[in-house]
Amino acid sequence: MSKNENLCDENKEKIFCKMQLEENNTYADLFDFKMLIVYINGAQKSRLENFFEDIGFYYYACTSKVETVWSERLKHKNTNVWPGSDCIFMLTVPGKHLDFMLKMLKTFRMSLPEGIAMGLGVIPMDRVIPRVYDDESISVDEKLLKRLKEKHSK
Repeated sequence: MSKNENLCDENKEKIFCKMQLEENNTYADLFDFKMLIVYINGAQKSRLENFFEDIGFYYYACTSKVETVWSERLKHKNTNVWPGSDCIFMLTVPGKHLDFMLKMLKTFRMSLPEGIAMGLGVIPMDRVIPRVYDDESISVDEKLLKRLKEKHSK
């Protein structure tokens, strides 16, 4: 049983966990992913993280204290003139669940006050490699590997 399956066993009521438990994923499924970029006001970071926890979505990274310019009059530069900063969340979503995740994020956004800045970007991913060490479809440069091991063993 994988770590994600174990996590979902404990959270079967969560939307994304239900979807994962009902699927039989194949190797081909690793080639149909999207990366969703979520730009959001930094003050809403924990609220979005709590939302992901509530729906059982655990495939994201977050960069905080990002300085952004949304328009001529809306800037988050973390200064006295332009206070505040934003966060960028990077989500990995199976292509077949993209529309569902967009619906969830739109619903989340509608729960925030009107003036809160939040935007989305969708980027196709050629392939997902969950465990690079174990992936046999990628070769290793043996000469370079030997040099690296020698360099770091000193």
